[in-house]
Amino acid sequence: MSEIHVVALITPAEGKEARVKELLLDLGNKVKQHETDVHKYEIFEQYNSQGQNVFVVEEIYANKAAHESHFHTEYFTALGQTIQKEGLLAAPLDIKTIKPIGGFGSRSDPPDL
Repeated sequence: MSEIHVVALITPAEGKEARVKELLLDLGNKVKQHETDVHKYEIFEQYNSQGQNVFVVEEIYANKAAHESHFHTEYFTALGQTIQKEGLLAAPLDIKTIKPIGGFGSRSDPPDL
């Protein structure tokens, strides 16, 4: 089974950026510690926006089972509850499952032979 690539776009409510960032960094640490079938879980912050700030999470799961189990972890469920309870988002969480179609993953990838 092939890897699952995901991009999540998180738009914090005005004045809630620091709290959302704190929660995302905590989630990233828990994923790193507990989810060995997650190959990449990198959190980005848009820093030059003229409007609403956005966080982007780039994720790569080893397979569909790893992807699905991520959403059922205790800490992911708790994050969702905290986001709702504290009214932290200005827009719904936008999760996109994507697939590579071109370009390259890294300059350090071995050349095609």
